[in-house]
Amino acid sequence: MRLSPQSISFTVFLSAAVAIGPLSTDMYLPTFPLLAEVFGASVAEVQLTLSIFTFTIAGCQLIYGPLTDRFGRKPILISGLLVFVAASFACLLAEDIDEFILFRFIQALGVCAAIVVPRAMVRDLYQRDLAAKQLSRMGTIMGFAPAIAPILGGYLAAFYGWQSVFVFLGCAGLLVALAVILLIDESHLAKDKNALRPAHIFINYRTLAKNPEFMGFAVSGGLCFGGLFAFISGSPLVLIEVFDVAADHFGYFFGMGVLGFMAGTLIGPALTARRGLIFSLKIGTRISAVGGSLMLAACIVEINHVAAVMGPMVMFSIGLGLVLPQSQAGAMAPFPEKAGLASAFMGFLMMGFAALLGYVIALLYDGTQLAMVSAIALMGLLSCLVFQIVVVGRQKQNH
Repeated sequence: MRLSPQSISFTVFLSAAVAIGPLSTDMYLPTFPLLAEVFGASVAEVQLTLSIFTFTIAGCQLIYGPLTDRFGRKPILISGLLVFVAASFACLLAEDIDEFILFRFIQALGVCAAIVVPRAMVRDLYQRDLAAKQLSRMGTIMGFAPAIAPILGGYLAAFYGWQSVFVFLGCAGLLVALAVILLIDESHLAKDKNALRPAHIFINYRTLAKNPEFMGFAVSGGLCFGGLFAFISGSPLVLIEVFDVAADHFGYFFGMGVLGFMAGTLIGPALTARRGLIFSLKIGTRISAVGGSLMLAACIVEINHVAAVMGPMVMFSIGLGLVLPQSQAGAMAPFPEKAGLASAFMGFLMMGFAALLGYVIALLYDGTQLAMVSAIALMGLLSCLVFQIVVVGRQKQNH
């Protein structure tokens, strides 16, 4: 039995595949202080396990895009998931922080396929507005992963040790790989035989980079995502060390932001259907800009309470839930013949910038929330500004 692209089961599968990425990012966040103690590592070294993971995903997307356009979505997704499974179990064997970073690097090599391929499959199967609707549905469903991941990770680490987190990840990756093998048909039938030629790859990426429609959607979405990653990378230190949140309770606070994101993904399809994709993105970027600004303002006037971070973060996340699916659909829409490449390049921009931002926050961490909230506010404001100037401005010129 194969899953129909029109079925809810197919949407759930796509969501589960993409969710392996945020699970791998978020589930071990509550173990940061423990990992520093176990491996005798500094805060920056432990943060590097997250930044290396994210940098690798960013760079590998540039490779996975052409690979999927050349060989199809299904074989690449299966291969990547199996590498991820092997690396997840290898993390149990790490004897120091350097080995742990190496295994996280290999994990990222594999899981990158689960980030690129499902988005490309959506573009294969749906037109722009339907693709935005499908990506929003996926965002709502997969939102449960980062919502429960830190909670589950905190309890697993508390009762069974940090290694149990990576046993769970390995098993989850194996289940998704089996689902791909048994239940999913190939969605990309017109293989591009030139997709892996270096000159062809360079020309294609240059075409994307010079396309103002693609770059407007991709950069505004990527900046907004950078605000989320600033929270992902900074919140373990800010919530646990600055605001004395217990490690096994961290996930509940983290989940508040995820619930905001899920609310945005629920609002997005209805708003897009009524007012259009551009209007949804305009509202989303403005909500995120206001949320980030409120968070920074609370820090400046020294409202040092966890609610002064989490309240605005929920608002920021609602905006992100509106922005991310719509910006992905908008960026890929002009390039149906190279959906894998477009998905990969957008992912590279998003994840590469987010990883750099996360590491900078760790370096600037001064025992307060200032570095994190400043980054979130800046990303929200820049996302709104870029979208207004590039996308809305270009639309006005065309009319």
